[in-house]
Amino acid sequence: MFRRRWSGLPTDPMFADTLKELGYFINEDDEIRSLEDPDNYFKYFTYKNERWNERLRFSFNQAVSKTIHARLDTLGLVSLPLPLGTPTTSPHVPIRTSPSLASSSRVVVLFGDASQEFGVLSHRVIGGRGGITKGSVLSLVDALKTQRSSATDPTPPGLVLANPGELWWWPEGGCGLNPTARHRVPMSSAVHLGRYHDPESNEIEGNRSVKEHVRCVFESVAMGDLVRKGVKLDVIAVGDVADEVEEYLDDDEVWGEVSGMMGSLVVLGGFYNSANFKCEGFAKFMKERARAYIIHHEPLDTPLAGPSGNPGVIGFTSFGCPVYSAGEADVVEMLLVEAQPAILKWIQEVALEGEAYKNEVFEIFGEKPEDVDTPWGPRGSDTDAEQGEVKDMQGTAADGDVQGDGGDFNPRSVGGDAPEIKGERGEPKASIAKDSPNIKDVAELEMGVERLKVDN
Repeated sequence: MFRRRWSGLPTDPMFADTLKELGYFINEDDEIRSLEDPDNYFKYFTYKNERWNERLRFSFNQAVSKTIHARLDTLGLVSLPLPLGTPTTSPHVPIRTSPSLASSSRVVVLFGDASQEFGVLSHRVIGGRGGITKGSVLSLVDALKTQRSSATDPTPPGLVLANPGELWWWPEGGCGLNPTARHRVPMSSAVHLGRYHDPESNEIEGNRSVKEHVRCVFESVAMGDLVRKGVKLDVIAVGDVADEVEEYLDDDEVWGEVSGMMGSLVVLGGFYNSANFKCEGFAKFMKERARAYIIHHEPLDTPLAGPSGNPGVIGFTSFGCPVYSAGEADVVEMLLVEAQPAILKWIQEVALEGEAYKNEVFEIFGEKPEDVDTPWGPRGSDTDAEQGEVKDMQGTAADGDVQGDGGDFNPRSVGGDAPEIKGERGEPKASIAKDSPNIKDVAELEMGVERLKVDN
């Protein structure tokens, strides 16, 4: 009897973890290009086998992450493990903070997209046109250096970079991975379906989910001993993480502790509905000191809706705060990349005005898009839509028009007389009975007449 051994399965491919060994380099424009052809960017479909392409992408992303964090080290950002005090050899989530965090009067807290590696804003920018700095948090770090903490404090604000993406601990690699990368790690073979999730080995205490990570960042860092008393927080949240941030703050007990610290909140691509607000204090804060950016065709920073939303905008606008266009962004991961100048300009304005700042009061209401209803339910359900269909089928035929019968052509005239079919010389060929069901019978009848002529 034949049997297949485990050793007979194809070996999972392995690739280098540096850009040079993978065949790429960083040019003078900070873009990653191919060594073989400098005009080309990263190529995903290098192999015909998808598993090979996935493993190559994993190694490429790891090399990109090393480059980003090497630059963050150069800029002086400190790496902290969560939970605080956890050895780096044990399951933990690394975050980054500015060296002046403890003395900063204003701190910007960034919660990036949960689907990205730590420090990455958009891989389509890093691996394509734009480059590493523009597509990562490096652009944000550089921009914040030019800002003032407040009208009375000229020093740049502090910075906390949360890490909601890498919450799955990879024991062999000694690091956390995002939901996509966890299935691209080396497997026992190239045909294994995925990596089993073991709660004991792969979960990180206090950071098992995005919800827990948001709570951990606020309670351990933003509201802990790492910042000074009276600090003001400017929070920027992207995508699904923005919903978790709002849900955490939308609590009477939590808001009672953080309300005096919150300076502003920027929501990028979230969907937390203001109709679900539970805390009045948080709802007031959203209306007065928060702002949302969404994907829209209007130019960057164009007002789209007030706190009440705008049914005339195709997309979600019920944020409970003013809503603006993110400009050229067409996907969530591009929101912070494209809208960053407008966002930083606004939070600087809020910081300079201090407690006196309040959002401009405006409401925008466009025409609500017309809903197109289609018939729903089984035939015979006697719905309004179905009744409308029946009326359309019946129609109102004018003299000489052919009436419809629900899809089958019936060539009966309006008066009920059967039309006469004549030949080329005007001789009668056949007539159609009044009860003829459809044109198919007419065609068959004509074919029979033609055959009869040929036979004769």
